[in-house]
This record gives sequence, C-alpha cells and structure tokens, in this order.
Amino acid sequence: MNTNLKVFIFTLVIVAFYMGFANSIPQIESRPPAETTLSADLSPEELAQVGGQIVTGDKGACLTCHGIGSVGPRAPDLAGVGARAATRVAGLNAEQYFRQALLQPCDYVVEGYDCLMAGLALDKSLSPAEHKAVIAFLQSLGGEITVSLTPEDLAAPSGGQTGGVGLAGTTAEELIAEAACGACHAISAVGATGAVGPDLSTVGERLTADEIRQSILDPNAVIAEACPTGPCPNPSAMPPNFGDRLTGKQLEIVVNFLASLK
Repeated sequence: MNTNLKVFIFTLVIVAFYMGFANSIPQIESRPPAETTLSADLSPEELAQVGGQIVTGDKGACLTCHGIGSVGPRAPDLAGVGARAATRVAGLNAEQYFRQALLQPCDYVVEGYDCLMAGLALDKSLSPAEHKAVIAFLQSLGGEITVSLTPEDLAAPSGGQTGGVGLAGTTAEELIAEAACGACHAISAVGATGAVGPDLSTVGERLTADEIRQSILDPNAVIAEACPTGPCPNPSAMPPNFGDRLTGKQLEIVVNFLASLK
C-alpha cells in the first residue's frame, strides 16, 4: 500500500470519528419567541408583553421619541411612568390617564417638552384591544396593571394600517399637516415652524427627489449633520414607518412638493 493511499484512508477514519462524535452530542434548536395573540385569556403580564411589542416596535414607534431607562431624543423617559400616572392629573387614575393621554396626547404634556404627538393619536392606528395592551405595558412600568380585554375590544377592527396611522390627505399640504411634520421641521411654504429636525424650507436646493424619498422611507440611511439645536440625533429621531403610512401616490406627492422648495 503506497503512502498516499495510507494517508487518504487515515484521513477518512479521522473524519468519520469526529462526525460520529459530533452527532452524539444533543443538539439544541434555537427558536424565535412565539408571537402572542390577543385574547380574553391573556394574563395582565401577557397583555403587557403584547403592548411592549407595540411600543418598542415599528407599529407604535414610541421609542423614536421616548426612552425607557433614559430620556428619549424628544420625549420623557417612560421608566416608572406606571407609578407617576396615578397622581399625574387630579381625578384620574393611571388607567384613565393613559387612555386620555393616548387619545388626546396634547392635553397633558410634560413640562419642558413640546407636544410632538399631534395628529398621532393611537386610536387611529391601533384596535381597541391593542390600545389596551399599550396601556397595560405602560402601567407595568412601575405600577399595577388594571386594564383587561373584553369581547367587544377583540371584535373591533384596527383604526389604521399595520405599520402606523394611514394618512388620508390628497395634497402635500394636507399630508404634511396630517403627518405632523411641522412638529419637528420648519417648512415655510406651509407655515410650519418646528425646530427639532432640519429646516426643510429650501430642501429642494440640497437634496434630489430620490434623496428626499430615501429620507422619508429610511430616515437612518443618511443623517443630516446639523439640526436647529445642534448635531442631529443618530439614529434618526424621525419615525421609520412612513413607508407604511403613505400610499405610493401620497409619497410622490410629498416628495415632489419638497423637491420643489428652492
């Protein structure tokens, strides 16, 4: 038997040995966590878990402005809000306060902050059951979960699209107002005076239509260097769900309008 053949056979024996050894080791399969479905049988903690998925995900996009455990880029820290809500407004318990704050977000603005949720009331984008799940999550942040689902909550349809509030406007002016762009941006053509994000009054001079479209659909693709109060936050503080909220036609109406601002 020549040397090369011996080496080949030896190699096969070694490979077979290690394959056999590896197959003898119990394999642990990694699975993603199962998505919780809303039902009347959910415990308060499970309901809060669903609410947390909404708050921290693209559907609510709440962490675009808020933080949990730290002050957000444009809105207060939500850590401990479940306890604070119980005494926030005289005559309202925590559940009542959260319900009102989500439906009418500009009624109870924390001192030192502007109301950036104008036009973004969550009853337009969430079903009643999802709305209660968000309340349960907020209550869980330092407080007691008192909210629960009813059959009526579960039967009611969602008020908007999966990714956020579907916009109904047909003109650029209507869409910009409905999306509350002026809460953050100055756009002189529509009388918007926001001072959080970059001034868009002459955005067509520095960005092409394609670049404007990209900035709307993927706010983190390119971060502007300067905002009115200093460097722009990175990642972007702009909600990432306008691709779901705008139809293709609405998107082009806004893009063409902004591109014309020179």
